[in-house]
Amino acid sequence: MRIDSAKWVHLPNTYEKKTQVEPKPAQSRQTDQLSISAEARARFEEPVKHPDRLAKIDALKAEIDAGTYSRDAREIAKRFLQG
Repeated sequence: MRIDSAKWVHLPNTYEKKTQVEPKPAQSRQTDQLSISAEARARFEEPVKHPDRLAKIDALKAEIDAGTYSRDAREIAKRFLQG
């Protein structure tokens, strides 16, 4: 078997891509957006009808502000699995 080395000199060039590299367009950063429907706004603006619920909400807010709010992950998972 004869291998002619002159034929293999230009072989790598045949596999190179001969295309021009196109510059990538400048990427614009998208910011997160929040939209609340009119129905949801109306629900938030109506007064709380049950004072017990208002007291519970205030207690939760106080826990969150104090940094002591924590819940058991297993209980949360059980509620999700129950439906």
